[in-house]
Amino acid sequence: FILFTLLIFLCLILFLKKQSASAVLNRSGRANAGTFEEMRSGNLERECMEEVCNYEEAREVFENDVVTKEFWLSYHAREPCLTNPCKNTGTCIFLADSYICQCLEGFEGKYCEEGKCNLKCQYLNGGCEQFCDGSGPKHKCSCALGYALGADGKSCNAQVHYPCGRVPVQTNDTVMLQSVGGHQCPKGHCPWQVLLVYKGENLCGGVLVDSSWVITAAHCVDKRDITHFKVITGISLLQEFPVSYMIVHENYDPVSMDSDLALLRLSGQAKLSVYTIPVCLPTAQFAEAELAAIRFHTVSGWGRHTQGGNDQGSKGAKRPGSPLMRRFAVPLQPKPLCSRISRVNITDNMLCAGYFESSQESCRGGDGSPLVTEYRETVFLKGIVSWGKGCAQPGFYSIYTKVSNFLDWIQQIMATPTAQLDAFIKTINTTAKAEPAPQQSIIN
Repeated sequence: FILFTLLIFLCLILFLKKQSASAVLNRSGRANAGTFEEMRSGNLERECMEEVCNYEEAREVFENDVVTKEFWLSYHAREPCLTNPCKNTGTCIFLADSYICQCLEGFEGKYCEEGKCNLKCQYLNGGCEQFCDGSGPKHKCSCALGYALGADGKSCNAQVHYPCGRVPVQTNDTVMLQSVGGHQCPKGHCPWQVLLVYKGENLCGGVLVDSSWVITAAHCVDKRDITHFKVITGISLLQEFPVSYMIVHENYDPVSMDSDLALLRLSGQAKLSVYTIPVCLPTAQFAEAELAAIRFHTVSGWGRHTQGGNDQGSKGAKRPGSPLMRRFAVPLQPKPLCSRISRVNITDNMLCAGYFESSQESCRGGDGSPLVTEYRETVFLKGIVSWGKGCAQPGFYSIYTKVSNFLDWIQQIMATPTAQLDAFIKTINTTAKAEPAPQQSIIN
């Protein structure tokens, strides 16, 4: 009897009355709920909010094609936002027929997937393998001539067999760049270096920037007869070319040596090989931001490596004392320091490089030769050997023409068709005579 009483008591506790249970279990009816629901007019809440509707069900609600299409685009496009494709806590916002990610401060990209610092050219060159353009709202990578931008939008893939600035031969890590004359440049390691020969005598160096164009120092060719020039490319498999055009920069000043730059058009095109490859021309921004930040740069040429290494040829032309092409590393020096220590005026069109106490620097026999900088396995032209005091004299640095200041001039001339070069040269020379550059003394 006691057990039976306990069972009845537990049942009263565990089970609610019908009215109370219905209050808990019953839910409010759906819109248009009831008998013959499908016969009633369409309802937006029932068809598309409580359930997922299709286009026909939405059409039943609005009974208007234009309104239905507007709703359907909005309704259908919001589905990607259900799983939020935006990264780094970005907010997904759906529009009429698409969606955008609203990023938190510090993030950018379609999906907020990249930090802003990774997109700016000032930080690791924007991730670009070569050139970075940050002039727009977002940075853009680009490549030198002969390369194409990769699918990642950052890498540069060679499109030709011998792209500029790439040394195809295996690098010899045992070759050290030291001593006054540097070390002999192994075959194929300075493939852009050329030699200027005047009246049969070795005169200056130069650098191949295209299969038919060479850059050198203006003082090497100024006031000289173009018909007596020859350009020799390559250490092995030598190629010799007469010069068909010789363009000295219109602002070249033989007193201050400002704008000491000249372009030579070869009579033919050099056949590119592992021993003959042009150096890459940088962009101005790339040269100023990335190349300038690199500590050591490489100068090459047939410069003399002893103080009396250069002698006078029988016809008065200077001959490099060294028959071997040499290369060595030099650091750039701040212009104020260079000017103060060397007691020379350094213009904005000049670079200063070398060692104050060491004798490791370029010499006059290497005039016109290139100063190059390697960046991510591609070599770019930084400067042209212009002048110095003696050969590796302590306390005097070598001066180079700053190529990045003349890129527009170089590219404009190189892009001019041969048939129009005469008229173009006449135009720039006329302009130069009308507005002469101010002269200044080299020695203070």
